[in-house]
Amino acid sequence: MTEIKNRARFGIQDLDNALDGGLPRGSLVLIEEDTGAKSQILQSKFIADGLLNNEYCYIFNMEHPPQAIVNSLNVFGLEPEENINSDQLMIIDGFTDAFGWGEFVSKWKYVCHDLASITEVHDVVKQATAEIKPYNNLRGVVDSLTTLILASDSERSILNYIHHQMAIQKNYGTTTLYTIHMGAHRPELIKALEHIVDGVIWISKVEVDDEPRDVIQIKKLRDSKYSSRKYFFNADEEGAALEVMKKHP
Repeated sequence: MTEIKNRARFGIQDLDNALDGGLPRGSLVLIEEDTGAKSQILQSKFIADGLLNNEYCYIFNMEHPPQAIVNSLNVFGLEPEENINSDQLMIIDGFTDAFGWGEFVSKWKYVCHDLASITEVHDVVKQATAEIKPYNNLRGVVDSLTTLILASDSERSILNYIHHQMAIQKNYGTTTLYTIHMGAHRPELIKALEHIVDGVIWISKVEVDDEPRDVIQIKKLRDSKYSSRKYFFNADEEGAALEVMKKHP
């Protein structure tokens, strides 16, 4: 594996520049998304950049068939199946048998059978990443925190889990994105999460001249001189770029 730089980049030049070069290693960053916004490209690019930099990566997927997530990485010049076979990319399946009903059997090596158990959620990530050395050579995506919150009987247990993950990542240098669907939760819960985490990147869909546009903003990033202005986020399957939002005269 190559020498690890002190920032984890997305591989989206404009965004990395706005982030002061990328995310500080050891950060836990919340990706706040509104319905219809193209946040998936952020997750895919973050993982793709790690793999292209010869880092270890994991994706804890709860919202889509895992193979669809793997296929989404093909457009970046990767062979994700090879990365999986070499244990450079760990797929954690929290979709196929998410609540232990046993109706479908997952083909994946790492499976969470009960998203309602935060202990099982913690343990399956620990199992998947146990052999990674050093840990600062690891980045991950958890999609989504919303699914975990809705599966849990207690918001407090989720907040405690995020706090614990913060401690783990600070000790090991692991860098992770957690997605959350803002409209599914109370504003007070969103504010509490924003307070705990290291960084917050918000992406939303707005109407501009009767046309839908994605907008992105870095709302928080510790230990960084980041740009907090709003940008149009122009993304397709091949890449993404930021565009300065100009004020109308």
